[in-house]
Amino acid sequence: MSTPDATLPSLRGAFAGRYRLIEPLGSDREGTVYRARDDVLARDVALKVFPLDPDEVAHPRRRLAAARILTALDHPSLVTLYDAHLTREGHGYLVMELIPGPTLRQHLDDHGALAPDFAAGLLQDVAEGLAAIHEVGIVHQHLESSNVLLRPERAAPRPFTAVLADFGVTQVLGARPATAQTHPDAEYLPPERLHGEPATPASDIYALGLLAQEMLTAEGPLSGGAMQELVLGPLDYDPEVPQGFGYGWEVLLTAMTDPNPAGRPTAGEVADLARELRSGPVPEDSPAVAAVSADSTAVAAVTTDAEPVTALRAVNQARETSARRRRPPLWAWVTHYH
Repeated sequence: MSTPDATLPSLRGAFAGRYRLIEPLGSDREGTVYRARDDVLARDVALKVFPLDPDEVAHPRRRLAAARILTALDHPSLVTLYDAHLTREGHGYLVMELIPGPTLRQHLDDHGALAPDFAAGLLQDVAEGLAAIHEVGIVHQHLESSNVLLRPERAAPRPFTAVLADFGVTQVLGARPATAQTHPDAEYLPPERLHGEPATPASDIYALGLLAQEMLTAEGPLSGGAMQELVLGPLDYDPEVPQGFGYGWEVLLTAMTDPNPAGRPTAGEVADLARELRSGPVPEDSPAVAAVSADSTAVAAVTTDAEPVTALRAVNQARETSARRRRPPLWAWVTHYH
């Protein structure tokens, strides 16, 4: 990742009174991460600076409500959020736990594709983190390999556990959500988001499916040609799933990248099947496989076996049923929508 040092001097005064910026650690599409010193609590932290969406800055109450929810989350697969602020320079920033390990993208660049069992463990970690934020009505919207941090584990059976970062940046700070217009190379966005639909938990699952493929192949989600086809093509664009990793992986990746949001599993269902994949091949009659593929199978059945009008009604009903099953409590969505 690049480290734009030029940004550092202009921001040094913005955090006077508590946080001292030490050095830039890296940057991604959403902003720049710095190592900083919290002079009040005498600890090093990660401080990430984001550009703000002017249309969102006028909603401080909603951002405050989201920040309170996120700072209350306590999950091993989520970076601990300590603080959130707006600066006079027109930036927003999050103060987070400093994870000593690399990002997933850095690890893939340095070491190549992951062994399937290792990838399954990291996928389980991230899926469990997503399940935790979805439960309180937060959609990540920025899930990619540079936002997954690897925490070194000396006593664990695997060298790293995955920790999810940058959740809630849109809701808390009013940072610009990823779109085809703001990020022409936003490979992780599902078809419905690239065509203007709002973000939902199913959007995160699609991105997680592409992230899982990236772990197994060390390749980015989409090539330039595939990205153009996705942006300009129909909503039923179906990315190719890598072969050769076994039945369980094929079912999971296919379901997660279903072009129909209603056909995608929940984060909890992904975590359940990933947990089984850590131990090796998964039998076809596994309950976890059935749970992950249930929605996709139902949608495919009604679209191939029924008359067009009947199929459309059935698909709409499947979407409504899936939305009801996955929808968090109504109060939680106040933090996400106007």
